Amino acid sequence: MNFPIPSFIPVPGAETMRLISIISLIAGICVTVAGVLFLFLNKRKGNKKNTLAWILICVGVLLIANHGIQLIF
Repeated sequence: MNFPIPSFIPVPGAETMRLISIISLIAGICVTVAGVLFLFLNKRKGNKKNTLAWILICVGVLLIANHGIQLIF
């Protein structure tokens, strides 16, 4: 269904949306890698608190999944 978009709402073009998705996909990969590095560094130190690492990994995976699907479709 096509809904009318009011003229005062700025809507980026298809190429701009693709660029935003690619940048967000790269950011998701970087956040996931940072989370995995924190996880391994905390295990080497013997710390049991890995909450920040798991939060980074989850956020990164969500960004990758969301923007990866947007780029596919």
